[in-house]
Amino acid sequence: MRMLVTVCALGALLLAAGVVIGGSGTWALDLPTFFWPAVAAPSIMILVVALMAGGPLSRIAATLAVVFCAVPYILLPPAPADMPGERVRILTANLYVGNPDPRPFVSLLTSSQPDIVVMQETRPLFAAAVRGSGLYPFESALDLSDTDDKMVFSRYPIREARQLDDGAGGAVERHAMRLVVETPAGPIVVYAIHPDTPRTEAQWRQRNAYFDRLAAAIGAEEASTPVVVAGDWNMPAYSPFFRRFFAETGYRFARPGYWLPVTRFATRLARYGFFGSTIDHVAVSPGIRVTNWRRGHDIGSNHLPVIVDLALPSLEAVASRTVLRP
Repeated sequence: MRMLVTVCALGALLLAAGVVIGGSGTWALDLPTFFWPAVAAPSIMILVVALMAGGPLSRIAATLAVVFCAVPYILLPPAPADMPGERVRILTANLYVGNPDPRPFVSLLTSSQPDIVVMQETRPLFAAAVRGSGLYPFESALDLSDTDDKMVFSRYPIREARQLDDGAGGAVERHAMRLVVETPAGPIVVYAIHPDTPRTEAQWRQRNAYFDRLAAAIGAEEASTPVVVAGDWNMPAYSPFFRRFFAETGYRFARPGYWLPVTRFATRLARYGFFGSTIDHVAVSPGIRVTNWRRGHDIGSNHLPVIVDLALPSLEAVASRTVLRP
């Protein structure tokens, strides 16, 4: 029994330490962050068993494993600071290319009443359904493709919508969309994003390059510009690359707390609950407050929508800001 506990404790320690220490340089060590709660929970169980029935080595190894498992939680990017402001509700949803019925999604829009809707894996059927609902008079007027399948609908005028270019460092297959939306609090910049999923090492490098370019674009914004980044990030909050993006931009992570509910789940296991990852995120510039975060209901996708209420700086505070760049 002690031998088994020791082997399990050492295995948990090697995995947790490897991810925390080497995840930023190795594709295989970054992947477990997609299911980090499923790594942390067994490590805690092993520690409990080690304390009851293990030897000194298993207890030390299990304790260190739990410590390493706690590191990604402790290092989650900071949430926005408290401040008054004009409320704007944003919803982001990956609609899933195999989803045949837009009605549950339109029903969610009708009940939750978001002001800005950021959609990924958008197909013409869904775009037409949202357009036909009459809820949103403004939309991003960019062609949909297999790689850049994002679309944004808004209650407020969209003054600009364009895809980011490749920039320095080589080409990427997908590109973030930059929009300028005229809200009651003044214009804000919205980045709609959907990088590639890192199923292979090549795709992992594409995803990381995507965020390097996104961080560079954000760095070129005026410091006082209110900015929102929303979409399917294909990156869990526990990844070192997630932390790096927030460290480079100085942005805040819209989150309900330290325990992050699943937003991308395995449809085959849906009857047993939502088992999967938290990869649908909203980030905001330091001047924006997040007053509420919640998941939407099942819309027939393998993702659950994320709905975030923002408090934007007052109109007087942003009226003189320039958010349009040449």
